[in-house]
Amino acid sequence: MANTAATVFSVTPLAGIDMGAKSSTPAFAPLTLVNGNNGREHIYVRASEALGSTATIKVGAAGSASSDSGSAGWSLAVAGGLTAGQYAWSQRTAI
Repeated sequence: MANTAATVFSVTPLAGIDMGAKSSTPAFAPLTLVNGNNGREHIYVRASEALGSTATIKVGAAGSASSDSGSAGWSLAVAGGLTAGQYAWSQRTAI
């Protein structure tokens, strides 16, 4: 499923990373951190539960992502959300 421009983050200086992609197998090590040209940090996580496409999440020490009703500092932008065990990029909620 292709993401719309509103859900895809472009990243500099790295090329070739689809920030809106999700996968059942890791493309990067969990907790990999990159800077996006939207001024935010992005971190690679593994969902520990089903997560909505724009969920606010907390990230554990091993890169696990779980739902957070507060402001844990990270949010998803993944079309269709994630199922437990899927990998994806999340971004800092605030700059």
